[in-house]
Amino acid sequence: MFCEIRETVKIILILRIRCRPQVKCNKGTVKMPSYDVALIHAPSVYDFRERTVFPGPVSEVVPSLYVFDMYPIGFLTLASFLEEKGFRVAIFNLASKMLSDKDFDVPNFLERLDAEIYGIDLHWLVHAHGAIEIARMIKQFHPNSRVVLGGVSSSYFWEEIMKSYSFVDFILRGDSTEDPFASLAEKVIKGDNNFSTVPNLVWRENSKIRVNPLSYVPRSLDYTSPSYDFMIRQILRTKDLALSAPFASFLKNPITAVLTAKGCVFNCVGCGGSKSFYSNFLNRSCLALKSPERIAREVESIAEKLKAPIFILADIRLGGRERAERIIQELRAIDVGNDLMLEFFFPVNRSLLQQLSRLGDNVYIQISPETQIERVRYNYGRLYKNKSLEKMVNNSIKLGIKRVDLYFMTGLPLQTAEDAVGVAKYFEYLLNENDALGKLEAFTAPLAPFIDPGSVAFENPEKFGYNIIHRTFLEHRSALLEPHWKYILNYSTNWMDRGEIVEASLNVAERLAEIKEKYGIIDRETLAAVKERTSFSRECLALIENAVNRGEDKRYVLDSLKAKIAELMEEREYLLKKELYPRMGFISSLRPLGIIKGLIRTLF
Repeated sequence: MFCEIRETVKIILILRIRCRPQVKCNKGTVKMPSYDVALIHAPSVYDFRERTVFPGPVSEVVPSLYVFDMYPIGFLTLASFLEEKGFRVAIFNLASKMLSDKDFDVPNFLERLDAEIYGIDLHWLVHAHGAIEIARMIKQFHPNSRVVLGGVSSSYFWEEIMKSYSFVDFILRGDSTEDPFASLAEKVIKGDNNFSTVPNLVWRENSKIRVNPLSYVPRSLDYTSPSYDFMIRQILRTKDLALSAPFASFLKNPITAVLTAKGCVFNCVGCGGSKSFYSNFLNRSCLALKSPERIAREVESIAEKLKAPIFILADIRLGGRERAERIIQELRAIDVGNDLMLEFFFPVNRSLLQQLSRLGDNVYIQISPETQIERVRYNYGRLYKNKSLEKMVNNSIKLGIKRVDLYFMTGLPLQTAEDAVGVAKYFEYLLNENDALGKLEAFTAPLAPFIDPGSVAFENPEKFGYNIIHRTFLEHRSALLEPHWKYILNYSTNWMDRGEIVEASLNVAERLAEIKEKYGIIDRETLAAVKERTSFSRECLALIENAVNRGEDKRYVLDSLKAKIAELMEEREYLLKKELYPRMGFISSLRPLGIIKGLIRTLF
């Protein structure tokens, strides 16, 4: 039966693709259909394939590779919302495509991509180079179309961006821009150049920059949901899985997500998603919550089409204990069978863990204690003790939670190099104390590449013992082009300079990997890959610093190692990420009947 379903899907896809009209350009190349809105995700550095940069372990604990090829979940929500409003819209993940196809010609593609509006996410600051370069190129090819940026980083740096880059027509500020974007798109398509009524918009009127009030700040997230039927239509439109995928490795190991809240009640000092950041820069004074019923409906929509793990984003206890219990009840009622991953901002008590365990034997819990040193954790904004964390770990194992994942960080205020490396020993203690082999995992990463602008540490660095090295948008953009991640870091601390942060990060990565190999959590091949990358990082840094001491330009020192860097940052990183999430190949994750239902809804 599966073969029959597979062939049915292939036939529908082929028919749909062949029926799409194609238009010839002047150059004889095939021009893509026109869109009202083309949403584009750029790599962190546009020309990463030509440059020689060793970015280090900046993306080891997220699905993206080092060019941050995963587009924000808000892109899918925005695209779904705009399509519901009648706009012809598609998402183009250039970063994913550039990783998957080394010969992909970005300028040629952008020249053929015709749209009234090009929306580029500048959510994470690591895209400061790529997003701007793609915007520049689009304006060159399509001078009469409009370029709009959105996301947290563009909301923070809106003034500098608008003053520095005349090819950026608009910036939509805020954490929720679906309705403002629809209003903007309607005006652009109608030729109405009076944008004064579009909430959250920064725009140009002749030579002046106009700033509309940041007034669209919804208090509920139930006004819209991402459509996973849209993703099917997306593939049909682009005819390219890599260009349509949420991130490059999605086709090897898919993972999906449901966002449950915006805003935060905590003020972790280096976080750009903290309560103070939302209040000071996004005008959000309270949480925006998604209802338990809506969360369950989105989970069910994903599970209809995919068996892949589903990440429930944001602590479900935001909004109170009662809401958390209702979410669990709704998830239990739909009983999807997918692996469910939930993140928590502080330890979970036994009662709630017991309820989570009733969801089945496929529940994963994630928590970020950041450090095993309590005073360092407290100072960073995580206000709980090791005893509370250890009790949660012990209860989770006893109650049958499939796995607890702990995330630690290097580069915290008050933290010494010795503190950072001590994470490995603490993990071994937790394994032995709780008989937790196979039930407990730990991951470590540097606070990299940036302390988030707008975070309390970025705004008041001296108070927390930070020294901010890059402060403007241009400085961060330039830093991304440095040849080694030591120079990309935008901070040092009073306890570790940038070189010491690098070395402590490498040391703890090695030590933690050794502990994992000792207990059979990873194999020798993975341990060897970890040590190969850490040794190579040291080798690259030594070459650069020797060149600097000789008065040479450090940008070209690593050119002869370009192929090795690509191997370590791409092929090896896939290997190193295999323990991050439950693994399931893309094809084996498909639920054919659900996909056929989605195709039918799409086509008819």
